[in-house]
Amino acid sequence: MQILNDSDKEIVKSRFENELVNEVNITLFTQMDLGSLIVPGRECETCAPTEQLLKEVSETSDLINFKKLDIRNDSEEAARCNVSRIPSFLVSKGDETNVRYLGIPAGTEFPVLLEALVNVSSDEPKISEDTKGFLDGLQEIISIKTFVTPN
Repeated sequence: MQILNDSDKEIVKSRFENELVNEVNITLFTQMDLGSLIVPGRECETCAPTEQLLKEVSETSDLINFKKLDIRNDSEEAARCNVSRIPSFLVSKGDETNVRYLGIPAGTEFPVLLEALVNVSSDEPKISEDTKGFLDGLQEIISIKTFVTPN
C-alpha cells in the first residue's frame, strides 16, 4: 500500500534534487514479516508502514540508500548499533551515524525526517556560527534525545 501520494513524492523528489549533496544511508531495523501470524511478544504495528514509508522516500533520490535488517537475524549488527527496539532506523553518511529514530516518522515527524536526510548528506550543518562555536568548545561527548508523541 502506497503511503505518499504522487504529489507528495514529487515535492520530496524536488527538494532532494535541490538539497542533497552526498549519499546518505537509511538502515531500518525491523522484524521479518510474519503475514497474518501473530506471535505474542513480537507484535509490531508500525514495522510494515515504517518500512514502506522509508522505501518510498529512498526511491525519490539515487543519493539515498535503503537497507532493511532483521533485529533477530542481524542481532550482531543491531547490538553494534545499540538498537534494541523496533522499528528503529539510522540515518548516516559513510560510517558516521548521528541520527536515529524509534518508530514511524509520520505526521509532523515526516518533515523532520526530510531535514535529517538533507543535513546528514551535506558537508556543512545548517546552524549559526554562535552554535558552531559553542559546540566546538564542548569538552565531552553529549547525547541529545528528542521525544515526540502523536497528536
